[in-house]
Amino acid sequence: MPTRPDRSASPPRKRGRPKLEKNESFEKRRAEIVDIAAEVFAERGFHATTIDDLVEATGLQRGGLYHYMENKDDLLVRIHERFIEPLLADARKAVGADDSPEVTLRNLAHVLINDIADYLPQVTVFLHEWRFVEQHDRWRSIRESRREFEGLISKALEEGAEQNLFKIKDVRLATLGFLGMFNYSYQWFQPGGRVSADDLADQFCDIFLDGIRA
Repeated sequence: MPTRPDRSASPPRKRGRPKLEKNESFEKRRAEIVDIAAEVFAERGFHATTIDDLVEATGLQRGGLYHYMENKDDLLVRIHERFIEPLLADARKAVGADDSPEVTLRNLAHVLINDIADYLPQVTVFLHEWRFVEQHDRWRSIRESRREFEGLISKALEEGAEQNLFKIKDVRLATLGFLGMFNYSYQWFQPGGRVSADDLADQFCDIFLDGIRA
């Protein structure tokens, strides 16, 4: 009968965690590269930016750069993910079951404008190039994530109308109007400027709500 090999002197096998650490390190580095690319695209324009520009900005060789991306189109999709994922995570937390429709809208306004402030280059690039990204095979997931956030706004408006708090003829148009006030701010809003993100959220909400209150 064969004897078992003596493993007493062997170091214990590491399971699971080393692989997780490797993945986390890769994802963190890729996020950094995506953020750098967003800043370059926002400054120079997506189509005017070359791979050499990205190589220079990231400090990577071409091979290293392509280790973290498939192509420039892939970067656009990941740029969208960089700001939409925290936006949705914060929005889900901001919508309380017992909150009034007005409070919900204000909470969502604060979430949205703070996301724009935190990810201004990413938002700028995506809103400039979204019609180009629309041709990407991953557009469906982008559309679904954006519709989820829009749905939270629409739901608050619908509930406000049902409770006779809001006077709204067309919830879809009201939703687009609400989003338009904030989404356009990427063109002029300056984080750290004379108006803070939270002040802007409150002032825009005052303007919007004054227009739809019953």
